This record gives sequence, C-alpha cells and structure tokens, in this order.
Amino acid sequence: MANSSVSEQSRRASDPILSRQTLDRIDQLLVEHEREGKVRGLYSIKDLKDIRTHLIELAGWLQDNPPAFMKKYSEGYDKHDRFNEKTVLCISYVDHVLDGSNDRPAIRLQKFYNKHLASTYSHLHILPHFKSPIIHEKVKGPAARADGGFEAMDYKMDPYFGTPDDLADIDAELMLDFVLNHLAVDGEWFQKFLEDEPGYEDFFVTIPEDKIKDLDWEKIFRPREHNPIIPYTNSKGVTKHVWCTFSATQADINLGNPKVFSALMEALIKDFVAQNSSWIRLDAIGYMIKMFGLKPREASTTCFGIEETHNILKVMRSYLDDIVPSVTLVPEVNATADVIKTYYGDDLDEGHLVYEFPSAPLSLHTIYQENANSILEWAQARTDNPELIGLAFTSSHDGVGVLPMRDVAALPDGTPALKDLLHNIESRGGGINYKSKVVDGEQVRVPYEACITWLQAVLSPPEKAALLGDRLNESELDEILARFMASQSFIYSAPHCVPADYIGGVITGLLNDDDLYNIAGHRRNKNRGLVQAEEFDKALNDPKTSHDFLRARIFNAKNHMIETRKKYKSFSPHASCEVDVVKQKSKAKPIYSILRHSPDENETMLALTNCSEKPQKCEFSYDDIRSIEDVLDCGASYKEEAGKVLIKLAPYQVAWLKIVT
Repeated sequence: MANSSVSEQSRRASDPILSRQTLDRIDQLLVEHEREGKVRGLYSIKDLKDIRTHLIELAGWLQDNPPAFMKKYSEGYDKHDRFNEKTVLCISYVDHVLDGSNDRPAIRLQKFYNKHLASTYSHLHILPHFKSPIIHEKVKGPAARADGGFEAMDYKMDPYFGTPDDLADIDAELMLDFVLNHLAVDGEWFQKFLEDEPGYEDFFVTIPEDKIKDLDWEKIFRPREHNPIIPYTNSKGVTKHVWCTFSATQADINLGNPKVFSALMEALIKDFVAQNSSWIRLDAIGYMIKMFGLKPREASTTCFGIEETHNILKVMRSYLDDIVPSVTLVPEVNATADVIKTYYGDDLDEGHLVYEFPSAPLSLHTIYQENANSILEWAQARTDNPELIGLAFTSSHDGVGVLPMRDVAALPDGTPALKDLLHNIESRGGGINYKSKVVDGEQVRVPYEACITWLQAVLSPPEKAALLGDRLNESELDEILARFMASQSFIYSAPHCVPADYIGGVITGLLNDDDLYNIAGHRRNKNRGLVQAEEFDKALNDPKTSHDFLRARIFNAKNHMIETRKKYKSFSPHASCEVDVVKQKSKAKPIYSILRHSPDENETMLALTNCSEKPQKCEFSYDDIRSIEDVLDCGASYKEEAGKVLIKLAPYQVAWLKIVT
C-alpha cells in the first residue's frame, strides 16, 4: 500500500509526469455509474481523486528509479521494437534447474540460461518467484510450493530464490508473473483482512452468509470443481465467507476496494517494472472483478471477463503507455479463441500480446490425426486481424489447455475432437484436470487441462517404453525427432505470433515425472520435473542412452529452427501471411502451408510441414519465381515444371523455402 508523505504527493501532482489525457481516461474507465438501472464501474469520484494522486506519485517514483530496459528504448519505441523475427520466449520457474551446487536457485537458472539458451531466446518468462507456502518438504522445485508457486503470499521476490540482481544478470529481457486475482490465505494481506486490521477490512471478496442462497450459479463462470465460497474464522470468532476461485487456500482480491487497486498498481510499478520486468504476464486476469448482483442495484454477471475487468486492463495499458511505453502487457486467458480475442481491446488498448491457447491442443491434434485442416483453420483466422499478435506455445507449466478444442470439428467417424485428444493423451500417461459449471441445476465436469510433457505427448506408448529401455535404433530416433519438430513448427511459422517454449518437455526433452506426481499429488506435477544441468550437459556432449541422443537431437534441431527464423524478416510477427497455399490431393490435408511476406515486402517465405508419417506431394504456384532456397537445409525435394513448383516432403518434414522473384 502507498505510504508517501503529503508533500511528496503534492510535488508529484504538480509535475507533468502523467498526462491529463491519461488521467482523464483512467477516471472514465473506473468511475462508478448507473446503466439500465444497475450500478456499473468501480469507484466514486472521491476514490478516483485519491487514485489519481497515487498514480502520479508512482509515475514520479519510477522516473527517479528507472529500470535498465527504460534506457534501452529512450530514443523512441514502435511496434517493431516490441516484436520481430528474433523475439522468442523461454518459459521457466526460477528454481527449475538443479546443478549439484549450493547456489541460490536464481543463480542456477542464470548459469544454465546464459550457457545454453541466451544465444537462442530473446526473453525469459520466469514463473512465480514470490514466497508461497511449502506443502511438500520431500521434493524440490515448484512442486514443493502450493499451486506451483501461484499461491503467492505477496509480490516480493522470495529471498530463498535469490535477489532481483541475480535475475538482472540473466542475458535476456524478463517477463515476470503478476498474480492479480488472488493471494495465499497464509499471506500478510489475508491475515490482516481476516483480523480486521485498519485499512485491510475489505481487501478480499466476501459473500454475506445470508446472500449465498441468492447466487446465480448457472451464470457464474467457474474454472474449478470445488465450492468457491470458503468460511474463515478469525481470532475473535467472526467468520467471513471468502470467494476462492481456484482453491480453498487462495483468496480472491477485492478490486472493488480502491485501496486494493492502488496497492496493486504500486506492486506493478515497484515489484515488476522497477525490477526490470519489461514484459508482464497477467495471470488469470479474466476473473479479476466479481459482480454477483447481491448488493443493491449491482449487476449480476458471469464474474469472468466482464466490462470492469477489461477496463482495469485498459487502465494499466494507458498508464504504462504514458510513463514506460516499452513495457509489454501479456494477459493470460485460458479460453476459446473468441474470448481470447477480447483481451486485445476493441481499440487495441488492452494486452499488447495475448496467450494463444488454441496453439497447443491444435498442434497435438494435428499430429495425432495427421491432418492439418484444424490448424490451418486456426492459422487462417489469425490473418483476419494482423495487429493481434498472439503468444503461441505448445506446452506450459500447466501442460496443455484443452478448452479451445470445443471449436474443432468432429472426426470423420463422429468422435468429438476433444474426446479423441484426451484419449490419446491419457493413453500416453497424461492426466486430465476438470472445471465445473452448473447446467439446469446440475453440476457438470468439463475438462480444461491435460498434464503431460510435450515429448511424452508426441511419443507413442511403445516408443516411450523403447526409449526408457534404451532400445531405439537410429531410424526410430529420426522418426521421433521429425514428428517432434513437425509438432513444434506450427507456432514458429504461424501468422502474427510470437513463439514460446517451456524449458521442460520442449527445450530439454523431459518426460513425465511420475515420481514427483506420486509424492506431491497434483497432476500438473507430471509436467514440472526439474532440469538436472549436469545430466543435460552429458546428454548434449556425451550421449549414452536413447533418451540422451533424443534430447540432444531435439535441442540442436530446435536451436537450428530458431536461429534460422531469426535471420529472415519474413518471420516477423508483423509479416503478412497467406494460409493453405499449396495444392494437395487429399481432402484431409496432410500439409500445413503458410506463405509469409516480410513487412518491407522484400522477402517471401513458404513454410511447409508434412503432418503425416507418409511422404506427401504438393504443388505451389507463384508468379515469376527466379529461384528457391531451402533455408532450413532440410533436404526438401522440389522442382519447377510448367510454371509450378512440385514439392515432395518426407514423413513429418518441415521445409522453409525462400522464394526469390
């Protein structure tokens, strides 16, 4: 919470640090008003005066304490500085790496990243590095922490992990995780709220006990199966019924309280931007504001992605664009494509970049079905709004979100695409998490997440057994590598996307950690195994087993793909794209094709992926082709004939062909 002197506030209020236009816009977005007989908006005029003073003071504080990245862009900033063909993210926990040393976790990550990843990846996304309750003493890493660290106790870096200076020495721009929706009930904020300490009385969302019966459960969007209303009793015997969206130990912050809004904005500036986080992931942002319709004239809403939530995001964007325009806001919304799209804002005034959740399940679905139709439909839809740059990924710390599969057509035999995907994942050792919703008064379970490492998801069960038994021969390793790289290629050539790789199953080739799951319990821990640095070094430099050889091949092939991508402006997220540009004989299209044109229109690239285990042929027509260059050096077979280019692709082959006219 802010604790500045009146004189300091007055000094800042008189400085032209924050434009009047920005301040007026913030007032308009947040002011409480009545519409159609219902109260909307968040704060009174008096509240907004206090908020305005606080925001001016924070802007002045940042001006006096600028992070290093602010100086980097002091000469100006445009969209091509934010994202280009060289922009690629690595996703990791701060304690994701073990190396046998007694170094702090942040130092271990720093050494591993700078040694193996800094030359390839431009940005490092560090998952929650805050203090959180330890729930499993027998394990190390994120699985030891409540909700893998997302049950944050506050917004300060946990000293156990290291210091912000340790992170600053990582050779990458940083994205840190801002957990906006909730905090741990073991944390200081919640404990002060529970005990009614002055200033904290209304810091978390509560439901009066006599109003619980009036909740419209069919309307409220719920991402988990538990009852979200949890009773907590303080030392005086007073019970508060607290709304806990994600678990009974994570209480939802009450952004209807202007003091909470001011405290979060202070955390945004002092604990994120000032700590050199030039990108900021906004975790579970859709749930940030709740309006249950229980207060007089209060609107009854879904409590997910409502107007007020979007307005808070607009305020953050407007504020940061004014005082530090190089900051990139990245809302995380696990939902279908139509919902994700709304977090850019109607006027591109919300997220700069939004998580593209369909990319992961569609990539797997395409490989399982050996059919590119669904991934092509997704790619085509991405060309409709070229300014909406998506963060595309194939795996994350949570595994693979499956909600977007709702939009995918059923298989030819009528099997729902989601059902088939889940069957394939479960048969490979994955676990499924569910959310719940109420339909006609009945609670219904809905799958929302598959917990499995990407490598294990790509392997067939016999291949995994042979891998662990060290029985894979050269040709079998070649086939697995080709299939893995095909599954990765979609996000690296997708229209208007920035790609991101998870350090576990994607970058370092980890399999499910079932021992970790059995000890620590949560299905997500299958995908949260730690990277053993010395073991990984041996796999790269002196491979002995089938798994070693596969990990080394994946790492080297992925690096080659990324380094190639970085050389060509036609892979910029701002490149114009044409989708499904080759002629294929089969109705179930096995080839994914994207024609990319650099923003300056001086370069054209044809990106192809054979999604099947069989060789495929296709035709490509383009006016006045002078030459074709195989930039991935993958041995693609092509020849010109009668004004067309005839292309042959080996099983799962990825080919990037530079077209010179």
